[in-house]
Amino acid sequence: MTFEVVRHAHPNILVVNRQTYETYRFTVGADGALAHDGLRSDRAEAGRTATAFLAQSGKDRARRR
Repeated sequence: MTFEVVRHAHPNILVVNRQTYETYRFTVGADGALAHDGLRSDRAEAGRTATAFLAQSGKDRARRR
């Protein structure tokens, strides 16, 4: 399945499944952990997408310093 981060407004990250158009909302905690309050169906892959997005945006911020 194809997942994509469609919005990031701290502390929320929205990930959409491009095949089913289901949207998953993750919240980034103070410790950097992701929390999700929805169904478990595709949560694991959506969570990996959100984690990869956070890792990439962290690298981008580090490069700008």
